[in-house]
Amino acid sequence: MPSEAHAEVGVCLLDASGVILDYDSEFARLVGFELDQRGRTLALALPGAPSESLAEASRVMLEREDGEVELVLRRSSVGPVAHTLTARRLHSELTLAQQLRVARRTLDSVIDASPLAIVTVDQDKRVVMWNPAAEQLFGWTTEEILGRPYPIVPEQQREQFERLFTRVQGQGRGFTGVEAIRRRKDGSEIPVNMHAAPLYDATGRATGGVALFEDLTEKRQLQERSRQSQKMEAIGRLAGGIAHDFNNLLTVVLGNSELVLLEPGLSSTARARLDEIVAVARSAGELVGQLMTFSRRRNTNPQVIDVHERVRAAGRLLERLIGDAVELRVEVPEIPARVLIDPIQFDQVLVNLAVNARDAMPRGGVLQLRTEIVEREGGELLAGGRYLSLEVRDTGVGIPARVLPHIFEPFFTTKTGGRGTGLGLANVYAIVRHAGGEVIAESEPGAGTCFRVQLPLASAPVHRVRSEPHQSPIPGGDERILLVEDNDAVRNSTAKLLASLGYRVETARDGVEALARWEQLSVDMVLTDLAMPGIDGAELAERLRGRAPDLAIVFMSGVLDIEELRQQVEQGRARFLQKPVSLRELARVTREVLDAAHASRA
Repeated sequence: MPSEAHAEVGVCLLDASGVILDYDSEFARLVGFELDQRGRTLALALPGAPSESLAEASRVMLEREDGEVELVLRRSSVGPVAHTLTARRLHSELTLAQQLRVARRTLDSVIDASPLAIVTVDQDKRVVMWNPAAEQLFGWTTEEILGRPYPIVPEQQREQFERLFTRVQGQGRGFTGVEAIRRRKDGSEIPVNMHAAPLYDATGRATGGVALFEDLTEKRQLQERSRQSQKMEAIGRLAGGIAHDFNNLLTVVLGNSELVLLEPGLSSTARARLDEIVAVARSAGELVGQLMTFSRRRNTNPQVIDVHERVRAAGRLLERLIGDAVELRVEVPEIPARVLIDPIQFDQVLVNLAVNARDAMPRGGVLQLRTEIVEREGGELLAGGRYLSLEVRDTGVGIPARVLPHIFEPFFTTKTGGRGTGLGLANVYAIVRHAGGEVIAESEPGAGTCFRVQLPLASAPVHRVRSEPHQSPIPGGDERILLVEDNDAVRNSTAKLLASLGYRVETARDGVEALARWEQLSVDMVLTDLAMPGIDGAELAERLRGRAPDLAIVFMSGVLDIEELRQQVEQGRARFLQKPVSLRELARVTREVLDAAHASRA
């Protein structure tokens, strides 16, 4: 018989005729008795039992679904008991070996299915086990690596590895959550999170170690993008503050220059110089406007647009921008792709990316615009859902790895000779983020660059705008306007501009003074700054409308950072003038608001 490791035993008592006198519960369990078999012959109760010759002891194996049971019949002479029948289930070496094979197959399945790379090494640091996840993470196949020295430790990490290996192999102490850099077969390096434990032989001696590796590449990228987003928000707040103060200065320069241009008898030389001052002031205003866009404080007019239609329509403009040396390829389907975004700002995204690509291809190349619809899971920066992905890819010189993390920062530029302000890509980033999307740049030196802009799809219909003919005359009027502005220079120059248009202008330094003046005057319109000490422009408007619901009110500021008011402006329920304001824009909006107020009272 095979050697025994463990036995389960039950006993049955028989008389001289083979009739069952009694048995214990273990016997019933082993042979499968479900009903009481006492009083029946063994041949009937248990076919296959050794009952043919009760005169001699015999031994047979009973086949059961849960394994073999050994039955042994022996003579007895204790009262009516003539025979004893024992039942034993034996766990043989063969059975144990089978169980070990099952356990090993189960363990192998777990290791093969593990999403973590699992590696074991012996005490000489040679690889003993290398699972499929390790093949995928590090690049070596199992056939290439087994029995070879552990190859994934870069030289700069060698000291740390030796210290950790001594801890596991020499001291028998594992570790968990240790971050390190490891090397792939192609020589590239990846960040990993490591967990390790010692391996022992049958005597308890440490014979090596097992390590689990978690790839941290994606996690690090998400952390870096989150840090980048926070940094951009902080820079945006700083840029918005600078732009607000600079706007006031430009408002004074532009306003007074336009006032002087209105004076009769101005010499041609003086007029030319003033025209140049106005042009420069407006250019500076555009620069400040870009800062405001980056800081998300510039007034926007988001509408549902068909991005595919917009990209196709922009093709001719982009071809002129990039020149004949660059081939433009536009690959967008005919189906609509609706996105909620300011259409002018979307065009700005296209133009900035196209100009950036053109500058990266000084000897010519290919600029490709293509789109696709993607499904994104929710994350730290974006909500989940369906997104339009716009790829702007060039075949230019590419962006060095050290430069890539900084390209969306304002005033960061690698262009020389005054060819760039460093605000183009910063504004692309700000516009896309403000629209609820994300922009990602991928590049390698010499292999071109791909900007991937992803914007959430909208379900509303596309908004169509009918263009109005430009009116060249500057409109004026004679209504009474209350101007509220805390900056003395801005208040004085704006009052003179309104007076030059024929309006009767009253002024106030802040909201408190404006409320007092309003009680004394019959006012047709209030033109108020937003950021003022005490009572700001938004609160002033609320109090005035509580007294006169139909009062015409126009807000004027360099920053529109009151969310409720921003929504009203974007929805057309409030009027807003962005500083610095030109004479023509001031005249147009003032006249439109007054005419609308007159019409509502008629």
